[in-house]
Amino acid sequence: MTPAGKILITGGAGSCGRYLTASLLGRGYEVRVIDKDVESLRPLGDKGLTLFRAGIEDRDALKSAVDGVDAVLHLAWSFSEDPLVVLEQDLRGHIHLLEEMASRKVRHLVYASTAVVYGKPRYSPIDEEHPLLVEEARKPLYGIAKAAAEKLCLMYGKTKGPPATVVRFWWAYGDDIGGKHLREMLKIASAGTPLEIPSDSGGSFLHMADLAQGMERCLFNPGAFGRTFNLSTVYVTWKEVAELVREVTGSRSDIRCIPREEWTGAAFLSDPWELSDSAARDSLGYRPMGTTTAKASLKMAISNCWEAMRRNA
Repeated sequence: MTPAGKILITGGAGSCGRYLTASLLGRGYEVRVIDKDVESLRPLGDKGLTLFRAGIEDRDALKSAVDGVDAVLHLAWSFSEDPLVVLEQDLRGHIHLLEEMASRKVRHLVYASTAVVYGKPRYSPIDEEHPLLVEEARKPLYGIAKAAAEKLCLMYGKTKGPPATVVRFWWAYGDDIGGKHLREMLKIASAGTPLEIPSDSGGSFLHMADLAQGMERCLFNPGAFGRTFNLSTVYVTWKEVAELVREVTGSRSDIRCIPREEWTGAAFLSDPWELSDSAARDSLGYRPMGTTTAKASLKMAISNCWEAMRRNA
């Protein structure tokens, strides 16, 4: 597809948003970002970048940000555990965005959702037809609200517009990676304490480059309108993650694999979160990086996380 037009990224100063912003600018798009803190994007210094310092619940700021754009990549989310914050900021802002897009005849919305909406895996790999068992999610408020936001996108697409596409993913990483469970594993390994992980569990990690590729393949693509796609780069077991953690810390910690039925640790680690990206491959021509490259880049991201932890200790 030939890059053309203006793209608004909500939450564009977050970890995923920063990567998408740079990627789209590099492909010749004009990019607008609305976020409560845009300072991390100022070093880009690109004349095609316009920044709006505001939340999407600020409708006046949102009107200006949406006016004249061709499409929106919607990433903004508070990640609050307070239901009132989720209602007043995330969902209210979400509806404001949909209304402003509809009134201005914006051509397309790509909504970044989450694998959390699947709740708890009933089979593996998980495809887009898996039931949304949001009440069983490790973060049920987050799952319920994101599933509602998905449905609102698709409803507006059928009624007022614009056409919407939903993308779901599990854990995104780039040059670095976050996550309290990973940081805890790094601390345990550095102390030489045995690393305990559940057997036969892991997750489909998504490299930022593949997130950008997947979203860009959705943009203005009629075949993506009204549809939902999983995006994934590589499935990695927790045993493999533990091995990478041990390598980057130089640890000699034992790795103890606990049968899943006996696992009493963090619930987040207990299930196999393998996402099927067949629909994206077949319908969008999505092609994630190869397994060897993906695992090498994951190791580098974990190493960078560890170095940041050591600097900040």
